[in-house]
Amino acid sequence: MMKKFFLFSMIALTLFAGSCVKNTVTPLSYLIDTVSNAYINNNDSLYLPLNVKFVAGNESETVTLTITGLPHNVTMAKDTLRGQNNFVAGFKLYANGAIIGNYPVVLVAYSPTTGYKYYSFNLGVVHSNCSSYLTGSFSGVSACKISNYTFPITVTAVGDTGINVVNMGGYGTNTLTYAQLNCNTDSVYISRQYIGNGVTMWGQGHFTANQIVISYIALNIPGGGNDTCTAIMNR
Repeated sequence: MMKKFFLFSMIALTLFAGSCVKNTVTPLSYLIDTVSNAYINNNDSLYLPLNVKFVAGNESETVTLTITGLPHNVTMAKDTLRGQNNFVAGFKLYANGAIIGNYPVVLVAYSPTTGYKYYSFNLGVVHSNCSSYLTGSFSGVSACKISNYTFPITVTAVGDTGINVVNMGGYGTNTLTYAQLNCNTDSVYISRQYIGNGVTMWGQGHFTANQIVISYIALNIPGGGNDTCTAIMNR
């Protein structure tokens, strides 16, 4: 009887001991080479490769990545990318008619043992060649301290970020004014320069696809005197 009881006790202890053993899983540890800023040209595409580096855990565990908060008219070729161990998450983004600007977006990474991780960065939608948007004929009006002028102008592109303006301010079709554009801020800057017909000019302003607005100073204008004006030129 004692031998049977002893045998039963040993079996019970063995079963009890086995029930306390837990199969712990080491959480996946990985690093992502993220970015602080990324820029995409409007009406163009961007390839954004992000390196995912395995550190510890199960090499076969899958890491899932996506980008949230994209602005309107910016899309991805694939909403979600997946990989294991060391891999490159190659995001392909497209901007079609998006509004120029900077947008806060978030890279979201997920793995079963670590859950969600979030990496914020800035996505800028920029012009690739903004001077091409402003070429052609405009009609303008300058509101000045002395008097107001109406005038036609012709704009031609100089490289990707510069324009030449004929008859700026209505000071003569024999005048030529060079303006430098900042495509990312939609701003325009005229450095002090001689534009012809005896006139020296400088100023700054902003532009859209169909309008240029520049506040400027013109010295020795036709008829004498100087002008301090704001010109609004519409396509």
